[in-house]
Amino acid sequence: MNNVNVKMVTPLAEIDALLRKEAERVEELTIRALARLGEMCVTEARDRPSMTSWIDQTGNLRSSIGYVIVRDGEIISLSDFRQVNNGREGVESGKELATELAKAYSTGYALIVVAGMRYAVFVEAMENKVVLSSAELFARNELPKMLAKLKQQISV
Repeated sequence: MNNVNVKMVTPLAEIDALLRKEAERVEELTIRALARLGEMCVTEARDRPSMTSWIDQTGNLRSSIGYVIVRDGEIISLSDFRQVNNGREGVESGKELATELAKAYSTGYALIVVAGMRYAVFVEAMENKVVLSSAELFARNELPKMLAKLKQQISV
């Protein structure tokens, strides 16, 4: 039997640096994909045709719609929660709810889309208007496509 000697010529630090760089690239692609999906969900929820949308009286409900991206329990991105009309309270409620819900995700990645005003559920249930339900359906439809594209980008 022949003895085969294998000698590593690449420094370990170089291998570690390459692996770190690749991990950073994967994380950047993941965060970018989640942010894109979050923005699409916010657009779906906020920019509704008048037939299915609610009437803005204060702008608070529309202002409270936004998203947060969480990685291992840490908020890494928060949408702008753009103020509509006089909806300053909505902006604050949306950010507060998103931040509170983020605490429930201590491992992995999470995209959380919220309507921060307490009456959002009432608007959907009692007034038969869409607030977040269409955004959720949209996300469930888009997520598999997004993950397939992400997988393809990662394997390049």
